[in-house]
Amino acid sequence: MAVHAHPELAFRLFLRALKACSVRIDKERYDRFQALGDRFGYHGFLIDTGLDVAWPPIDTARRDALWDFGLSRLAGQAHWEWHGSREDIRMAAEGDDLGQTPGSAAAVLLEDALRLLRSALPDAAVSALWSGASDWSGTGDGRDWLRLIADVCRERLREVVPAYRPVVAPARTELAGLVLREVRETAPTVADKVVSPHWRPVPATEVMDALEHVVTRIDPDLGFRLFLRVLNHLRVSLTQEQYDRYQAIGERFGYGAYHVSDVDCLIETG
Repeated sequence: MAVHAHPELAFRLFLRALKACSVRIDKERYDRFQALGDRFGYHGFLIDTGLDVAWPPIDTARRDALWDFGLSRLAGQAHWEWHGSREDIRMAAEGDDLGQTPGSAAAVLLEDALRLLRSALPDAAVSALWSGASDWSGTGDGRDWLRLIADVCRERLREVVPAYRPVVAPARTELAGLVLREVRETAPTVADKVVSPHWRPVPATEVMDALEHVVTRIDPDLGFRLFLRVLNHLRVSLTQEQYDRYQAIGERFGYGAYHVSDVDCLIETG
């Protein structure tokens, strides 16, 4: 049928048969199906829904998200109408990208939260960091906020991968110098700015100091992701050269195609 009639229809019927018969496929085959779906103009969920996939184990070092992930992604979802409730966090923890092993979003968010919880970063600095990276600053005590995030993520992981045991992987420190350079270059340009000036104001200098601490003493990857969020929140103008450097750093960290491009709206034109 695929040869003599209509290959697109044949593919849809083939998928329907696989789903109806609960045929399990491996991840490599799943990726081929998604590539075919792209060529036919399908939304990825048309492939996903009802398909039985033998997903690989969760690996927080595997960078297979197209967009942002972890704590920086949660910060990007927080806005003035947000409540910071378990339900709000739960939505982020359930936000696996297409092609990701179920539970991946919760696992990377949990890892980010645990990194900060186990660090020497003061509570005030945790709160400043969150305020600088998000549009919702009602966290109260910084570590209590991180503990709530971790608790929700563990709950999600118990549901979808009960056997999973979180292990915080060693930080990738080889890019710390490059990230620190970008943070320090930006710091003077935001020295006179204030985060949430009308509600729990936080000097931008405190945010940048907290970022530097994360980059140099905790995890440059997490620090860079939060730095990109801070740039957006403070509406920091970028040159094309800066943006190109950010793209290069993102590529070395293995970020997805649309991660760093979230700040391309800040590039100066003219």
